Amino acid sequence: MRWLTLSGLVLFLFRVQAMGQGCAQCLDSTRATPPSMQAAYRHAIYLLGGAGMMLFVGGVVLLRRSR
Repeated sequence: MRWLTLSGLVLFLFRVQAMGQGCAQCLDSTRATPPSMQAAYRHAIYLLGGAGMMLFVGGVVLLRRSR
């Protein structure tokens, strides 16, 4: 359990580098968009990352509980 907490902390601390990329599928660069759209992109990144993290943590909790 300690290594899982440590790896989660490391991923949380290095998330800043991941925010500098544009959308690879639609070739949209966030520098060309207005500030309100940039803020919407940032909120969407947090929302999608949080949803994925909660699904992962929920799965780990359920698997560990069934042992």
